[in-house]
Amino acid sequence: MLVGARLALVGVLSLIGLAGLVQLPIRPPMLSRTASATAGLLVALDSQEALLAQRQEASVQLNRFVGAEITRYFWGGFSGYLDVLGIEEPDGMAAKVSLDDQSVQLRLSTPGGSETYVARVEAIDGVPRGVVCRGKGTPAPFPFRGSRLECPPGWRPLPNVKAQLPAAERSGF
Repeated sequence: MLVGARLALVGVLSLIGLAGLVQLPIRPPMLSRTASATAGLLVALDSQEALLAQRQEASVQLNRFVGAEITRYFWGGFSGYLDVLGIEEPDGMAAKVSLDDQSVQLRLSTPGGSETYVARVEAIDGVPRGVVCRGKGTPAPFPFRGSRLECPPGWRPLPNVKAQLPAAERSGF
């Protein structure tokens, strides 16, 4: 009886191992991969890192824009000029500011880039509300739900990322 149980266990484990080999391709370690496979992986990782850095830079600038426009609104209205707000156009991105009586929008795009970044501030019932989003193409109207301005359908909010300051500036000296 004990021999039969052992054979059954070995059979089940063999079937599980065989199923794993058939369904899941085994990839060799980085050192044994061909140069072209490694180069392709490194290019993909590099482009992903560049996209994440671009998102972070866009998030920092757009959140600065929202804060500056909300402050500016309380001092007399929105501004259509980045330099008045103390904001610089990020390197490698084109900035476009759209302004009307009750809203202002900053759109950042890269030449040939896959994403567009937008910050919008609207005065709703005399209270400025802002949102920062990323997506593709031109955004649809920004919906207002509850007491919040939200990203258009198909667009995602960008987190509020603080700029990395040198230690001396963080400590207040």
